Amino acid sequence: MASPHVLTPSPVAAPRRTNGSALLRALRDEHAVLDELVATLERQRRAVARDDIEAVNDTVFAAHRLLASYREARSRRRTAVIAACGGGEGRVEDLPQALGERFTEAERLATEELRAAARTLVAGVEMNRQLLQSAMSSGDAFLRVLTGSGAAPSSYPAPARAHGAPTAAPRLMDLRG
Repeated sequence: MASPHVLTPSPVAAPRRTNGSALLRALRDEHAVLDELVATLERQRRAVARDDIEAVNDTVFAAHRLLASYREARSRRRTAVIAACGGGEGRVEDLPQALGERFTEAERLATEELRAAARTLVAGVEMNRQLLQSAMSSGDAFLRVLTGSGAAPSSYPAPARAHGAPTAAPRLMDLRG
C-alpha cells in the first residue's frame, strides 16, 4: 500500500503539466527569499558582535518583512507543485515520482537548491538564537554588576561584626593590621 505522502499517478488522472517554467519560477522565487533571510541573519550576527542595537532592530524588522514574503512565495510554490502533480499537498518531495520523466534537470536542481537553502536557514536561525540568548544573558549579568544587585561575591568574605557595632565605610584593603 502506498504511503499517504507519496503520490502515484493513476491511469485515469495523470498529473498534468501546466507551464513548467511556472513551477521552476516558483521554486526559484522561494529559494531567493530564503537566501535573503539567511543574509539578514548574517547581518544580525554581525550587528550583535558590534553591539549595534539599531542594526539588530533593523534586521529583526527586515526578517519580519521577509517572513511575509516567504509565506507568499511558499504558497505560490505549493500551488505550482499541486498543479504539476495533479493534486497532493504541494511538497517538493512529491515532484520526482509524480512527474517521472517529465521532471526536468532544471526542476531537480531547483528543488535541491531550495532544500539546501532551507537547511542553511534552519542552521542560521539556530546560530542566531544561541547568539542572541548568550548576548541577553551577558547583558543581564552586566546590568546586575552595574546596579550592584546580585554582584559576584568578593574573593575574601566580609569580616563578622558584632551586632550593633558601628560600621565603617567599605574599604578596598583593611589596613588596620
